[in-house]
Amino acid sequence: MLNLNSRIKRIFFKDAPLKTFYISRLKASDIKENVVLVSNKTTIDVSSTHGMICLDPFCVAVWLSNNQIQTIDSKKLTLVLKTGPVTNATITGNLIEGVSTVNGQLLLYKIANVKNRHFTILHRFALFAYLLKSKTNTYYSRKVISALYSYPRNVIIVSYQDADYCNIFPMDIHCFLEKESLYILGLRTTNVALDKILGSKKVVVCDSNAVDTETVYQLGKHPSKSPTALADMPFEVKPSQVFGFPVPDFTGSYKEIEIIYNRKMGYHMLMLGKVVNHVNLKPDPSSLYHIGFLQYQGSDYSSVDGLY
Repeated sequence: MLNLNSRIKRIFFKDAPLKTFYISRLKASDIKENVVLVSNKTTIDVSSTHGMICLDPFCVAVWLSNNQIQTIDSKKLTLVLKTGPVTNATITGNLIEGVSTVNGQLLLYKIANVKNRHFTILHRFALFAYLLKSKTNTYYSRKVISALYSYPRNVIIVSYQDADYCNIFPMDIHCFLEKESLYILGLRTTNVALDKILGSKKVVVCDSNAVDTETVYQLGKHPSKSPTALADMPFEVKPSQVFGFPVPDFTGSYKEIEIIYNRKMGYHMLMLGKVVNHVNLKPDPSSLYHIGFLQYQGSDYSSVDGLY
């Protein structure tokens, strides 16, 4: 099978290193893709107001203003992920719930289907059926992940601390709703930090401005029940202004967030938080981004070497 996969890879993707994601270091202004909600004859750019919220089952959230909601059928979702005029993927979904905010609603959807448009159908079949095949996910899940990551997803560093516990870990299931000063987080229900965050209703979100991928990998690898002690971290920290949670020295900006709503979506808990403090430490910071294999192959993004 290994020999067969090598041949398939050579035929379809030549010398491209095979992985689910590529990692690039980008500024928000570097992103060339966009995400458009399509409903009847209405199109709304939701690039900065949508996000993944659960991977089992696959769910997404989209925030719309009160005026925008009046122009669409909110019970059904169609997202088109594009680079300029080129469609890379489409995602359809069914409404689970709408959560009211000051100026609109956060609409929660369970994904019903996806269509990937990268390269040819043979390229996609080779990747999903053979090259990325594993015992831990299905053909369908590989298709959905590829579609979701047709839009670059930035990696944040989450920080929580109390008298007896401290955890700093990465995640990319999130979205900052700047117009509402709200933050969406989708955290695994198995993460020990989750109940602590929900109990205190406090969390700090940091960007990944100057961190190396090895450090991010190690932060993601340590067990949430017994995280690496701050003294053993490969970076210095300073306390956040309001909560006093540790902020890594590689961070360019951070947000202190008060959790105001949560709902279990499946394997992930959706948390909606109000940003109570936003601190810029460095001008125009960048972030690490996860970009799906197929999307990366058709882009001019640069890869950052890493283990994941």
